[in-house]
Amino acid sequence: MLEPMTPHWTIEVRRGPQPRDEGRRVWECYREVFSDAEDFDGWLAGMFDRHARREGHRLVVASVDDEIIGFAWGYVGEFGQYWTDLAASALPEPVSAAWLGGHFEFVELGVRPKLRGAGVGRALHDALLDGVDRRALLSTADDDADPAVQLYLRSGWRRLGALSTGVQVMGRMPH
Repeated sequence: MLEPMTPHWTIEVRRGPQPRDEGRRVWECYREVFSDAEDFDGWLAGMFDRHARREGHRLVVASVDDEIIGFAWGYVGEFGQYWTDLAASALPEPVSAAWLGGHFEFVELGVRPKLRGAGVGRALHDALLDGVDRRALLSTADDDADPAVQLYLRSGWRRLGALSTGVQVMGRMPH
């Protein structure tokens, strides 16, 4: 297993659908970071591949040798998609009208627990948003002490409103 604080990772940006083998590599990291998907095939079809078919899809992976140690992905969000419609129903109308539809949806960011705090999350975040020339949105914990929220706040994100109890929507204008 990788040693904590491994300094020699590489970052790669990929666009569009990915081969099943690449999905499997991301899944191994995803499964370690999150516990919201029960099996690879369900996750692949229900999330990873479905998102990869959306306009403007980007997948960023951080790896050491051939092991993925972190990932991030996003795409252009539109009305009629689950998260955009959910955010539109939760945010005040002036906010949803100004921010939603045609935005870049920052969907996932995950780093293997043993490598957190080494700058991998920041590198993934920055690579995912590099060249994005539109408003960006994400949902995250509504807790300013959360390390992910701290990263987002330091990176120019701001709170737009509550998505649900304990979950906020954050937005970032293009740089």
